[in-house]
Amino acid sequence: MNSDETLPTMLDAVIVGAGFAGLYMLYRLREHGFSARILEAGDGIGGTWYWNRYPGARCDL
Repeated sequence: MNSDETLPTMLDAVIVGAGFAGLYMLYRLREHGFSARILEAGDGIGGTWYWNRYPGARCDL
């Protein structure tokens, strides 16, 4: 969300942080009919995975 955007005057919930838990909470709230928005300090979503990037790191699952 950009700083020049305005929030509606009435929301059921405001979620702080767009990490995995925040995104899941948004999904669950909207699934149950609540109006909700996420506020994130970063330019993108991902929480810890957004802020801590490890160039060249690999994971074999």
